[in-house]
Amino acid sequence: MTFIQAYEQMWLNYINFRGRAERSAYWKAMVINLALSIIFLFTTAHSSLASTIADLYSIAAFIPGLALTIRRLHDTNHHGGWWVICLVPIAGPIVLLVFLAMRSYPSENQWGTPPAQGDSALY
Repeated sequence: MTFIQAYEQMWLNYINFRGRAERSAYWKAMVINLALSIIFLFTTAHSSLASTIADLYSIAAFIPGLALTIRRLHDTNHHGGWWVICLVPIAGPIVLLVFLAMRSYPSENQWGTPPAQGDSALY
């Protein structure tokens, strides 16, 4: 799966909080989100219109990003509710980052079968 495909799948599955998302697809989509955020950061200093567009993008990308994060947590055999740990100062985001970086759970779990190695679908 390419970076663009992973990003596209994030948006196509924007309200899918079930299933699993493979590690590479998650990180590829998040890299594009980060790149867009950095671009918006540099352009918002010069224009109020750019600032408004950046704000709207952030609001629009929140739910698809959350859905992808929850599916990624499912893939590591963790309940999707673990995403709220990022609200705990300092340690919370570190714990969440470790969960998101873990390898996929190798067998079927309550959220479905594991994504095939290099599979192009987000579950």
